[in-house]
Amino acid sequence: MDKGNVDEVNYADFCEEVDGATALFGVGQDNNHSFDYFAKTRPRVSQAEIVRNCPLDIEDVLARIRQLCSQHRIRISEFFRDFDKLRTGFITNAQFRIGLNLGKIQISQEEFKLLTEFFKAPKEGEHMLWKEFSDSIDQVFTKKELEKSVDTILGDTRTNTNYGRRQPTDAERAVVQEIVEQFQEVVRKNRLDAKSFFQDFDHHRHFKVSPKIFRQVLTTHGFPLNEHQTELVSLVYGNENYDIKYAEFLKDCNVLVFIINGPYTGAKSTYNARFTDFNGSDEMRVLMEKIKQCIKRDRIRLLEFFQDHDMLRKGSIEPTKFRSTLHAQKVMLTSHEY
Repeated sequence: MDKGNVDEVNYADFCEEVDGATALFGVGQDNNHSFDYFAKTRPRVSQAEIVRNCPLDIEDVLARIRQLCSQHRIRISEFFRDFDKLRTGFITNAQFRIGLNLGKIQISQEEFKLLTEFFKAPKEGEHMLWKEFSDSIDQVFTKKELEKSVDTILGDTRTNTNYGRRQPTDAERAVVQEIVEQFQEVVRKNRLDAKSFFQDFDHHRHFKVSPKIFRQVLTTHGFPLNEHQTELVSLVYGNENYDIKYAEFLKDCNVLVFIINGPYTGAKSTYNARFTDFNGSDEMRVLMEKIKQCIKRDRIRLLEFFQDHDMLRKGSIEPTKFRSTLHAQKVMLTSHEY
């Protein structure tokens, strides 16, 4: 209020408090942070990706390549056959590497070294047995000479990989189990189909998503996770690339299971009544900070709107005009705050 007139509001002092250029937006070299947000030059970013997988053994490498061929429906022998004109079954190591690249199967130097040692051809020079390698990979689709042996067991080909991933401890599994139980309660209360939310990001139906997407979907359900919890979930339910297999996670959650005519459990309502204070802030400091945040977020210059009601530039206006000006600029105050 104006000291000389209790019927008017000194808007000049009010604007200096909440809309001061120095305190609010910053003026001068010390407040120039433009270089923190916009660099002078854009650094060159290489899009090349170097694979540095470190497998445990040759079976781990073959399992990974089988998994890639199964997902993308790749017949790996088609990329090696053109290098072997006489169908001897031998190709050089360089040709073998080119064939893998043509099939879009990227392997590390350690993986390539294991493959060349295991499938080394009995021939002078660096040659490989590409037919044996192709037969080993194609077992993920079918096995050869089934007509000669009808008792051959199918579906036992290894596709799971380890690649040096450490196993979760009992304490970490207990934390993940607690997360599963809490998420199960959230889905049960909201009656949501969580699988459809994951499938919006899984266009190829691989039933796996990145930890970032997994955390984003759970946040959409109102169940946010921190980075440590997401790492534990990816350790328990993740693959060799730490992509989370959400299908197994939802299966363990066992959400939305309907039981008809089940026994009464005696569970009570979980509704918690909350009291909401509609009076607003009681402290002047908190109220002024609230108004400053509104002005800074919407970039409002209140002085220009107050001066429209002060033709003589006295620096004070009526309380009703003061409140209507704040309301017009979407600075909402309760009656108690006003």
